[in-house]
Amino acid sequence: MMKSNKKIRPVGNFLLQLQTIGGNFSPLRIRNIRVYMFGQSVNLLGDWMQQTAQAWVVWEMTHKATALGIVAFLSQIPFFIFGPWVGIFSDKYDRRKILLVTQILTMLFAFVLAFLIQIDRLELIHVYILAFLLGTVTAFNVTAEQAFIGDIAGPGKIRKAIALNNIINQLTRLVGPAIAGWLIATIGVAPAFWYNGLSVIISIICIMVIRSKQDIKKAEGNGLKQFKEGLLYFQKQKLLRLIILFAAIQTFFGMSIIQLLPAYSTVVLHGNARTLGELIGSAGAGALAGIVIVLPFVQRIKRSCIAIGGAVMWAGCWYIIFSFSTSLSLSIVCQFMASLGAANVLTLSAGLAQELTPTHMRARIISTFFMIIFGLQPIASYLAGRIADVIGIKNIMAVNGMCMILLPALLLTIPSLYKLKATIHVPVVRNKPV
Repeated sequence: MMKSNKKIRPVGNFLLQLQTIGGNFSPLRIRNIRVYMFGQSVNLLGDWMQQTAQAWVVWEMTHKATALGIVAFLSQIPFFIFGPWVGIFSDKYDRRKILLVTQILTMLFAFVLAFLIQIDRLELIHVYILAFLLGTVTAFNVTAEQAFIGDIAGPGKIRKAIALNNIINQLTRLVGPAIAGWLIATIGVAPAFWYNGLSVIISIICIMVIRSKQDIKKAEGNGLKQFKEGLLYFQKQKLLRLIILFAAIQTFFGMSIIQLLPAYSTVVLHGNARTLGELIGSAGAGALAGIVIVLPFVQRIKRSCIAIGGAVMWAGCWYIIFSFSTSLSLSIVCQFMASLGAANVLTLSAGLAQELTPTHMRARIISTFFMIIFGLQPIASYLAGRIADVIGIKNIMAVNGMCMILLPALLLTIPSLYKLKATIHVPVVRNKPV
């Protein structure tokens, strides 16, 4: 009997692990989630195709890392400029309608870029202007989207629903850049932008057929006053502050590396658009594996800060190795392994930020979250591009990787950090008197 039990136990553990991984997909039992995620799949595929094509267009026009930094700066600065208002806007108005408007604008911007490329009239200034406009729309879209997912998922399912959304994001990140690289090398750049515009139409249809329940609270005061309320809530939540700090380190230093991949593909690896697609795709594959396979086990760690901080340090180690690589194969492995940890940082952070927040303040807290972690990112993007042109692409990547190891390591030495646990906010349901 003892021998048979020993044989059965590993099988039982394996099935338990499969069940844990399968839990990522449990929100798909909800009809609205299924419909929304289908639209997201089509839409995000086009989005990654456009991002890859746009980065390649800018690099081919300028061959300056600074230009890549400026585009990233203009795309991200709206998160900081409109941060005090986007969350309040999503809390005050119907998030479903906000998503519809922002998606329509995104579609129009994609078609404008495609048309300018098609008639050979695209200039760098056009890319800059459209990058800022798209960044502004995205700031409103992302905040409303995160809260909207919470609305249609319901209490207790938010973190898994956000993780599922990130799985789709990384899956399309795996496929989209590869398709874009192939299209650029064989047909041209314009088709990537045309497809993105058309893909948004599917997303719009999916959003239109969804009906959601939103806890709308009448806003008092202006945007800055309500944004201050969000900051005061963060002040009371030490765990939230630390979570955001780790996420900010990841976005500030990690994303700066990603934006330099077009330059790295040609200058270091002597490749082309296909090389860029392979690097971004490998990062997507790593992020996908991280969310699907690693995240369910990481979520079991009770000390959330330790899990998130460790993931940042893991990514930093692989970015340092990446900075020394001159081989495409090794570079692909480094991007895969770094993203394995990096994806868990933002997924865990965004999910916990929602679950630790009252429903009527959810969008406000999300906007504050994005403003803080992405607020300094435009400056980091611009500086990374400028410094890369001076000291070299590989050197700036090595410096960023070291910062991603040292800064979390210093934070993890704080003794009180180990006592912090997540206390999930569950809406109170009051029974009516009989």
